[in-house]
Parts: sequence; structure tokens; C-alpha cells
Amino acid sequence: MNRRSFALAVSLATLPLAVSGSVPATAAPPTRAASVAATARRREIERILSVLDGRTADPAVRRRAADKLVTLTDRQIRLIASLSERVSDDGAGPAAGIALRLITALLILS
Repeated sequence: MNRRSFALAVSLATLPLAVSGSVPATAAPPTRAASVAATARRREIERILSVLDGRTADPAVRRRAADKLVTLTDRQIRLIASLSERVSDDGAGPAAGIALRLITALLILS
């Protein structure tokens, strides 16, 4: 076997390792923008959960809501966070009741 054939055989033999991800790749460190976005997301989720705490008596509901919130997209989180602001601003008014029902529907249907 000549050198060229040997080099081709070695590269073809190692190709499945590179394609399958068995060979560790160097990951780029997270950017500052990603870190800021993650912090803002966490803050919005905490705000949503604090509103739900004040409106629900069952701690299991908060746990299920927290589990669901981490699976939602950033856009969905921002929408629910804005609705939770409406609930906390309006208190016991009709807008707060509607916003709370919308939060519940979004959590159930998402």
C-alpha cells in the first residue's frame, strides 16, 4: 500500500468519529449578550412566579408552572411577564382577572 492509499484509509477510518461527535470540540465561551439575556429571562420568570404565588394557594401549581416556564421561548416568557405585570398593577380589578386567565391558558396550552 502506498502512502496516498494509507492516508486515505486513515482519514476514512476517522471520519465516523468526527461526524458522530465522539471527538470533543472546543466550545466558544458564552457571550456577554447571552449572559445578560439569561439573567433577564431568569428575572422575568421570578416575577411571573411571584405573581402566581400571590394568586394560588397550592404550592404544586407553582412547581408545575416553574417547570413549564423554563421550557417556553423568550417571546412567550416576555408575553407572560407583561401579563403578570398587569396582574400585579391592577390588583383585584377585572383586567387582572383576565390577565391571570390568559397566563393560565398560555401555561396550559404551550
